[in-house]
Amino acid sequence: MGDIPNNRIPKGAVPARMGQVVPDQKRPNRASKLYANPGMRGPHLLAQDYLPVNGKGGEDLSGPYEPVEGWPQPIEEGWRIAGAAALHVFSPDRIMVVSHFGLMRERVTPYVWGLSTFSMEGSPYATHSLNAAIEKKPEHHVVVFDRAGELVESWTWNDHLFAKLNRIFVDPHDPEEHVWVTDSRNQKIYKFTRDGKQLVMTIGEIEAGSIPSDPWKGQDMAWLPNGDFYTAGLGRIDRFDKNGELQFSILRRGSGPGEFLDLHGLVLDQERHRIYVADRGNSRIQVFDEDFTFIEEWPNILGPYALRLTQDGYIWVGDGETQKFLKYDLEGKLVTSWGQLGVAPGATLGIHWFDVDEEGNLYVAENHGDRVQKFRPRSDVDPNDPRFIGPLVRY
Repeated sequence: MGDIPNNRIPKGAVPARMGQVVPDQKRPNRASKLYANPGMRGPHLLAQDYLPVNGKGGEDLSGPYEPVEGWPQPIEEGWRIAGAAALHVFSPDRIMVVSHFGLMRERVTPYVWGLSTFSMEGSPYATHSLNAAIEKKPEHHVVVFDRAGELVESWTWNDHLFAKLNRIFVDPHDPEEHVWVTDSRNQKIYKFTRDGKQLVMTIGEIEAGSIPSDPWKGQDMAWLPNGDFYTAGLGRIDRFDKNGELQFSILRRGSGPGEFLDLHGLVLDQERHRIYVADRGNSRIQVFDEDFTFIEEWPNILGPYALRLTQDGYIWVGDGETQKFLKYDLEGKLVTSWGQLGVAPGATLGIHWFDVDEEGNLYVAENHGDRVQKFRPRSDVDPNDPRFIGPLVRY
């Protein structure tokens, strides 16, 4: 090996105080600062996707995907989506997005990575859309982007109806593709024609039989082939016929088996005669038969904000607390997961809903990150990688 280089210290020569090489009595005057950027805001911390370069380095923020830069483009300069809540992919050229509050002022400080993200002026934790101090305007609640992220449509003529849009759905059995949006603050569900020009139906607390002990809130929806549909929210599930007439209600507020707190997702698996419920308030998924008889629970899923079923028979959860996409088999076994908390492209902050298109692209609505991200499959990842979210079952 040769002689020890003159900048190497032989074994045993290091002082007892770990990390201090030079004894106190021999130490020179210390430098005024040890780090070039004491605030940890060096250029390498600015927002970027942190992907490998020429097959080297990089990190795995977004699993098998990579974020599409500049998607979507700004709706209005100086403003951003306030609480991106949900989206529906009609096609790669028609992605409809709904937001909690419309638009909010763009942050004046840049996105950075690491600790600085949460301590800098304008931190997302201090300024995301739920903060009443941030200037907002209730406009562009429902917008449509094309594959390039350009705004092609905005339902501004309907903005006066909305307070806090939470979800957007299309009945998969409806050839006219009516658009349903849920408003959790107004406690209403609206049914529009595909172009949003006509309001066809409104369901509110009266139509849903809301009561003080078990209030009803427009939240999630799922359809049966005959046009009947379920709504889920808070501690209850309600079934309506295709004309919006209430058929029955399941009122089970609580934390026991078959009870609910803050429901946030409902999946109808008609092939296997199972119903999966995202019981967010109890940090679990519950499984029922078609008569809503309790079968089992999948515990310790911290924040199941979004629940989807894939055509190959897996349940995917978007966890809005841990910021992970979680893949479970139909017995509740965790198969794989990926995701990273943050505001850099590829990381997420408040996964509230996600959808995929026929080209394999993934779209994610972040209610705390105040944005929608489009992800495409990475070219350096095996197309059969189990972390890809495949085609979804529409229900």
